Amino acid sequence: MVGEFDQANSEATGQDKASRLRERTRRAWDALVAAKLHDERSDVEGVKLKRGEVAYFSIDGVGLVESRRAEASDVTDTGLFVVTNQRCVFVGSRRKTEWAYSKLLGYSLDGEAVAMFTVSNRQKATGVKYAGDIEPQIDATIAAAIARFHGEAEHAKLVNEFEQDHHRAFAEWEEAGSHAPPTA
Repeated sequence: MVGEFDQANSEATGQDKASRLRERTRRAWDALVAAKLHDERSDVEGVKLKRGEVAYFSIDGVGLVESRRAEASDVTDTGLFVVTNQRCVFVGSRRKTEWAYSKLLGYSLDGEAVAMFTVSNRQKATGVKYAGDIEPQIDATIAAAIARFHGEAEHAKLVNEFEQDHHRAFAEWEEAGSHAPPTA
């Protein structure tokens, strides 16, 4: 009886590990695809793009946060978030905020579905909070857009890092003996 429980527990643990590895591989794939910045649009409803500006990603229902207010309850506004080749833009019901890459002093993608930006024309860091299930795509798109702003070589280096991460995740997933493709 104890042996049967141990075997069942071991199988469940193996399945949990395989599921976690499959999810990690899927998230790594999503980030890699997003980092390539293939989805360029010349118009986004609610945001006036500047001459030469293209949008890579937009999502509605994102929260605006300040540096000391990164908790979900402290979202100060909700609205549209757009990542372009020149800036990130938030358009909410109460306020519009933009983070121009030319004024960017730093940014943080902290792994909690929050992106924070520090720009030279503002004293405190501000940012956005978004749904955790799309975090890999948003984080990768932001990082890739900023990298591309600084040059194609920097963007290519970042995409290569995402490729390597996906290959590592896929190799771990394969080693676990899973049979369903993680990107399906």
